[in-house]
Amino acid sequence: MSNLADKIDSVQSPINNIVIRLLLVGVAVFHMAMLMWEPTIYAERIGGFSGLLAPALIYSVCTAFIFVVGFIPQKWGWKLLFSPYFSMLILAYFSYLYFL
Repeated sequence: MSNLADKIDSVQSPINNIVIRLLLVGVAVFHMAMLMWEPTIYAERIGGFSGLLAPALIYSVCTAFIFVVGFIPQKWGWKLLFSPYFSMLILAYFSYLYFL
């Protein structure tokens, strides 16, 4: 493994515990369930989907599930792309839009 991949692993190690994983998968499942149950109501609650919000939701949910199941990419580029920090930020933003 490269030095950069080791640094990314050390940055992600504090959130690599069961509590964070369960919280992250719970939020991801909530947003996907709300979207699948009534997409028009969900879209109204978050202020509508744009060309940026829809791919961001798909990316954050997929990244959350990749992190939760324990898949760890080997290359530093993939580690950065599938970082759970990005997923948590995006899902927190969607939760903010949905509940406020």
